[in-house]
Amino acid sequence: MMYIAPMPKTVPVREFRSHLADLLDEVADRREHVTITRHGRPSAVVVPVDEYHALEETAEILSDDVTLAAIQQGLEDLAADDVVALEQVRQEHVTRESQ
Repeated sequence: MMYIAPMPKTVPVREFRSHLADLLDEVADRREHVTITRHGRPSAVVVPVDEYHALEETAEILSDDVTLAAIQQGLEDLAADDVVALEQVRQEHVTRESQ
């Protein structure tokens, strides 16, 4: 799955207030991003809720040294072709479950 970030729409806070329902439709239905400005400077960004949750999850992963180390080890194993076939993992799981 490839992620392509849409070009954010930029609106002043006054326009955001007066067109809130339409802008929320653009975000929710068309997956657009809306940057809200105050005095010409970006102040906030409205993004679809699932993207927000994904960003939070990514931030959590990036702040966890143990998880990052496990990811790095997995990448190194993959580069060294030190992998196990999915079917083998499934079979081992079934064997453990039956014991």
